[in-house]
Amino acid sequence: MKSIIHKLFGESDLERLTSENRMLREAQFRQIEYIRKKTNQLLLLMGTLPIRPEELDDDTLIGIDPIGVVAESFVQILGHEKNLNERLRVAHDEIQAILASVGIGIMVLDSNMNVQIYNQRVLEMFGLDEGSLSGKTCCKAICGSDSYPPNCAFERIMETRRPVHQTDWVLNGKHFEVSGVPVKNRFGDVTQVVLAYTDITRRIETERNLRDREQMYLAVFENAGDIVQCVAPDGGFIFVNRAWREHLGYSPDEIAGLKIWNIIAPENRTACIEHFNSLLKGEQLSEVETVFFSKDCKELPVKGHVTISYSNGKPMATFGMFRIEHGDKSSASGQQS
Repeated sequence: MKSIIHKLFGESDLERLTSENRMLREAQFRQIEYIRKKTNQLLLLMGTLPIRPEELDDDTLIGIDPIGVVAESFVQILGHEKNLNERLRVAHDEIQAILASVGIGIMVLDSNMNVQIYNQRVLEMFGLDEGSLSGKTCCKAICGSDSYPPNCAFERIMETRRPVHQTDWVLNGKHFEVSGVPVKNRFGDVTQVVLAYTDITRRIETERNLRDREQMYLAVFENAGDIVQCVAPDGGFIFVNRAWREHLGYSPDEIAGLKIWNIIAPENRTACIEHFNSLLKGEQLSEVETVFFSKDCKELPVKGHVTISYSNGKPMATFGMFRIEHGDKSSASGQQS
């Protein structure tokens, strides 16, 4: 056979054909190796194990076009990613809308206290400009300090890895109620902290004014010449003034253990309890007359008025002011509360 080929083509042509055949085989081998290499790179990128030569021979590798198959898979993956990104964008916009609509300031910090997310209310509460929180730590942007401020909620959360609630955190003369919760990864490490701020400055000022006004009224009642008493629904004394203590002779410690009927003369006690219960039921009493019974067993005929206050529709306390009657105590009716 070889001699026939020699006769047909000659020695030089045979060598040329042999060389070309070898080159074609080498080129084909390189192409197959290239296809196999790139296919495996794409599979690794997708998180799939590479194809071993014994799993897919060269002829099958060319026939199934693995790069084309992987490319189609990438098209599907990219389509899914595009859809997922669109859903994430919508979710982000919804979260931003929610954050903007709430009346409290909300910030999300990373584990290094860098501000990641905040809403408009934070800027309004702390008098900050748009973008002034970006790239800064919370303590630098909000507190104007490079270190943790006193009673820092973030510091406590990072130390305890538990939620924190502060009822009155003060900054620059303003009062805030602060709640913070940690966000943990699957290993239990705190990766983010969510802080919520409520400005309670006006409430604190209102409460302070109410306490001041209460103290003023208490001072007036304490120094009044009439007997003044405030009684709880169970009959215990909430407040009695100086005139009450002087006329009835009880010390503050003794008053704590008394009930309203303990200071009523025995013959007036039953009527007192009846009228006290009627008052708690919402009935109105006209001018009240009864006889007080002091610690030293002295009877004090009194006349006065009693009102009742409510909280959420329930009796909270009765308030009475009495003057001592120096006439005939037999006219006392026994009404009291």
